[in-house]
Amino acid sequence: MENEQINVQSGKKTAKSWANLVSIGLAVLAFVFLFLTLIKFKDAEGQKSYLHIWDIFGAGQFQFMFVIGYVLLIASVPLLIAALIFEKKNNSISTAAVVCQFFAAVSFVMTPMLFLESMGGNSCTMEIGLALAFAFALAASFFSFIYAFSKKPMTVHEIAEDAILVAAAFALNFIKIPVGETGGSINLQLLPIYIIALRHGPFQGIIAGGIVLGLLTCFTDGYGFISFHYDYLIGLGSAGLLGFFKPLIMGKEQKSYNVLGEIFIVVGIFVATVVRMAGAIASSMTYYGMQNDFWGAFVYNILYVGPSALACLVVITGLYGPLLRVNKLLPARD
Repeated sequence: MENEQINVQSGKKTAKSWANLVSIGLAVLAFVFLFLTLIKFKDAEGQKSYLHIWDIFGAGQFQFMFVIGYVLLIASVPLLIAALIFEKKNNSISTAAVVCQFFAAVSFVMTPMLFLESMGGNSCTMEIGLALAFAFALAASFFSFIYAFSKKPMTVHEIAEDAILVAAAFALNFIKIPVGETGGSINLQLLPIYIIALRHGPFQGIIAGGIVLGLLTCFTDGYGFISFHYDYLIGLGSAGLLGFFKPLIMGKEQKSYNVLGEIFIVVGIFVATVVRMAGAIASSMTYYGMQNDFWGAFVYNILYVGPSALACLVVITGLYGPLLRVNKLLPARD
């Protein structure tokens, strides 16, 4: 009987390692495909040209979005290797790999559109290299997700709890103070995502915020999918970063309000807000007419991101004690 249990556990461990190794292989293949033809571009006169990676990195054709995806795709490989070596029951490192690969895939599929906007012309389409890089990066993120999920599978209770909190976050998006003309608003939308991150860690926080809530909000806001990666995947998924501080805020030694926990709530929400600001600024400079105007984009976005983060911080700080008591009655897994 003991041998049978050992074999089952060994099989599960092998399956986890297999998903990780497949993801690494797919990421490497995606990187290799980037050296094939990436884009077919047709200028205003109908002249066609085929662009490679060195053209995109070249002078006058620098693609910020593409470069971010390129860097994140490369970064995902050492992250997965580190996860394979160092992660046991935790899935923080593999969660970071999922985000890197998914964002890389999004950046690749958006590159032709951004290239056309920056260069002008009649059309700009993906060629074989970029199409395969996108497909393999997306597939890599899927297997990274399987690996991260297998490290810490979600229970039915956790799925139900996350669903209720995401629904609350979606509803809070309609209770807001509008700021400016491009969709910014002061609200408490991220408050339930912060609670998910504190209760269940960064994996569930990022998935719930950046992907589930991100897609729901993106489809209903009316601004289109073009800025999903900046305004939603990064903007809303950033709240999940508070989950990296969970052991210092909601650890077993924390029984009630304590200074250490309060300090790390402030630090965690500050880090999440900085990341959200980075996505918002990049979106404003890319899509909303603030090209080469970093400070203008900064001032505009801080007017709603800052007060929203401060409001969430005040509420989370007030809820810290009750959340610890909830965690005692309904313990979340470490």
